[in-house]
Amino acid sequence: MIRRESHDEEVTETMSDTQWQERIAALEAKDEVRELIATYCSLNDALTRLDELVGLFTDDAVMVNAAGDHVGRAAIGAYYRAFFDGSTEFARHHTMNQVIDILEPGVARHRSYFIAFLGRQGDSKIAFGEYDDVLVKTAEGWRFSRKVNHVAGITTAESGWARGFAGAVR
Repeated sequence: MIRRESHDEEVTETMSDTQWQERIAALEAKDEVRELIATYCSLNDALTRLDELVGLFTDDAVMVNAAGDHVGRAAIGAYYRAFFDGSTEFARHHTMNQVIDILEPGVARHRSYFIAFLGRQGDSKIAFGEYDDVLVKTAEGWRFSRKVNHVAGITTAESGWARGFAGAVR
């Protein structure tokens, strides 16, 4: 039984076992998606565990970013191998303001802001933007079927962002 108060009256609702199970399943799915996103960030930060990183995508996944559309694990892996070619010495990715919607059982949409601190080509860089992902539940767990990494800007610590994005690369 759920109790909630209205402005002038108390309303009592009864949930069926099925409703409770659906609610719990949705909460568990959202938590599992959050864990996958954290794993994605950690594997990016590791710089060397590319097979594990690419394993977070379905075989036919699409990843979209400033470098283009990467279709399938092989293309996604090629993108990450090129990005982490040795010129990135440090990375820390952070997500915030996550919104996870369960679109249907086994399909979720994740949206969040991200900020990444990078040591790249001798510069201290800060990248920021938005993730917009569709994930599916597979036998291996949740996997990205579509991942959009929209970079709103990249700047250096020296250039900053106090005056907006004028000094940032878009």
